[in-house]
This record gives sequence, C-alpha cells and structure tokens, in this order.
Amino acid sequence: MNIKSNPNNFRLFKNLSSVIFKVVFPTTVFFIAVLLISRLQGISTNILVGDPNEIAGLPPYAGMISMLGVLFWCASAVICIFTSYILTKNDGLQTRKWSRFLLFSGCITVLMLLDDLFQIHEYYYHPFINLSAFKNSRFVINLFESLFFSIYIVLISIYLLKFKNLFKNTNYPIVIMAILFFVLSVLVDVGTPETMVLHTSIEDGSKLLGIVTWFSYFLDCCYEQIQKLLSNNKKLSSEEITNNIY
Repeated sequence: MNIKSNPNNFRLFKNLSSVIFKVVFPTTVFFIAVLLISRLQGISTNILVGDPNEIAGLPPYAGMISMLGVLFWCASAVICIFTSYILTKNDGLQTRKWSRFLLFSGCITVLMLLDDLFQIHEYYYHPFINLSAFKNSRFVINLFESLFFSIYIVLISIYLLKFKNLFKNTNYPIVIMAILFFVLSVLVDVGTPETMVLHTSIEDGSKLLGIVTWFSYFLDCCYEQIQKLLSNNKKLSSEEITNNIY
C-alpha cells in the first residue's frame, strides 16, 4: 500500500483560484439560481435566507433536539465521505472495498439528512393529494409515510447485503442498535395516535438515539481505517529507510 509522495498531492486546493473555481463559483451559481426560482414562485427571499425561529417568532431553543440530530447526520456523512476519499488515494484491494463501503454509507446518510432536514417524508405527496378530501386524513398521512420509509428498508437491505463481509469486521452491533432505534421511532410515528402518552418524546427521543449511535458506528469505522492506513504507511517508511541504509 503506497501513498503518493508528490508534495502537491497533499493539498486538496492547489491555489486560491482553485478554491474560487471549485467552491465559490458553484456556490454563487446555486445561491443565485435559488433566489431566481423563489422570485418566480413568489417566495420571499427572507423565507429562504432568514433564521426559521426568527421568521416564525419562536424562541432560540425551538427545534433544538431536531437540529442536534441534523448536526450528527451531517457529521456522519462528512467523516464517511472524507475517509472514503482518503482511502482512494492509496493502493490495495481491501482499501478500495472500504472506500466504496464508506462512500455508500455517506450517500445513504446524506439522504436521511436531507429527509430529516426538509421533512421530505411528510410533504412529498402534498402536491398530488388533497388531504381535506379524506375523512381519516391521519390514515392517509401514515400510509404515504410508510411507503416512503419502505424505500429506506430496501436501500438499507441492499446496503447490508452488499457489504455484509465488511460488516463482520466492524463493531456491527452498534449499527444494528441504531437501526432498532430508527425502527422504534417509525413504529411510534406511523403506528400510534399522536394523543398517546409520551408519543412525541418516544418518537423523537429514539430517533435521536438512533442518529447518535449511527454516528458513533461510522466514527469507529473511519477511525479504525485511518489508524490502519497510518500504521501501514509507517511500516513502509521504516522499510524504505532500512533498505536505503543497507
């Protein structure tokens, strides 16, 4: 396993113009595009760029637990994708397998992050369904949410099967516990009435535990792979020094 030793390869951005071209320019284009689309749709710019709590007149701590979960989703995705990128810079079949595993994990985490951040599972069907036309609108809402969550079940099942051999070499009980927390949260959400005692606390509490446990699992995986990478490169460096001496 050889790491490229060219000094230029140790910098992600070669110079300031690289940052402008790869980061500043795309972000500016995205920002302008969003503003133009919102203007065409008659949406106030302040709605998009303002702080939600300030817009709604809510106290700063409103949504604190939800935002904490989003931060842990984001942290999970970042460490997975970043570690995957680091591993791609090194040779070795096993390293490439771990790189693909972490990249896939990061992508799944991003999907769940976006869903949690924008509440996609609660609103994706609204443009197509008039809830006021149904006597039992709660049943319809639960039905569409269940259909959406079934996509997660399929994706995670494919994910577990595809990387089952790698899972065996990790602290997989941690991710199993995370999935169980998510299952509990979904069951409470779609399977019990909102008037149930502690409904919201159990639903959101188990979801937060699932997110934090999910983060802990991938933090452990990424830490292990980086430690192995550093250890292997240290051994190679020692061997090169020994060969040069003799």
